Amino acid sequence: MLMKIRILIVLSAMSFPLTAASESADSIWTKANDAYSKGEYSEAAQAYERILSEAGESAELYYNLGNAYFKQNLIGQARLNYERAHRLDPGDPDIRHNLDFVEAVQTDKIDEVKDLFFTELFNDVGGMLSSSGWTTLFFVLTAFGLLLLYFFVFSKSLRTRKLTFAGFALLVLLGGASFFFGYRQRAGILNRSEAVIYAAEVTVKSTPGDSGADLFIIHEGLKVRVIEKQGNYYRIILNDGKSQGWIPRESAGII
Repeated sequence: MLMKIRILIVLSAMSFPLTAASESADSIWTKANDAYSKGEYSEAAQAYERILSEAGESAELYYNLGNAYFKQNLIGQARLNYERAHRLDPGDPDIRHNLDFVEAVQTDKIDEVKDLFFTELFNDVGGMLSSSGWTTLFFVLTAFGLLLLYFFVFSKSLRTRKLTFAGFALLVLLGGASFFFGYRQRAGILNRSEAVIYAAEVTVKSTPGDSGADLFIIHEGLKVRVIEKQGNYYRIILNDGKSQGWIPRESAGII
């Protein structure tokens, strides 16, 4: 189980001006890491949460926060923050490792509906880079494509024109793919329809309210999909694609 904390969050992952506010964030960040190193995990989590509310989200912050909650045996809160980190940086191996570990120790084991091989492969490729990573790659490919186009237009050699045109066509395809994956990653960040149960135990009801019939019980750490919101209740469906019902909003956190 990887429990190392990230230490470059304020300098490399957050975008806010170097003012008194950022100095405060630096100070809180240092205190949070010190508390974590001393085993004061509750204090560390509170400090990370404060940075989150004041300076904004980042994969590194959610990762550290997940570690602090896991050390307190708060499996639901840990997975929620690991999932949020994974949403922002799906290619990070440490985040993926910790997610796999939390899934292994959670109470509920759901037989998930498996994607087709090609769909799974497509998702794996899309998850190799973050949204910003795919965007950067798109601009790099576009720059090289324009360079090849320049040589194609102004070259007098037929062989050079053929090679540069073939290279330009390839870069157009790769650029289009990187743009698509970047857009898809961004859409996934904005369309937050999944949630993690962080209450110790939740009874899923047939209707939104205490009067509904009890359907089944789920436990902290389980990831579900929210398909409807009504008042203070979520209608959720499990990853088996069949089991669904209503739970109180306060029992789960949206990824």
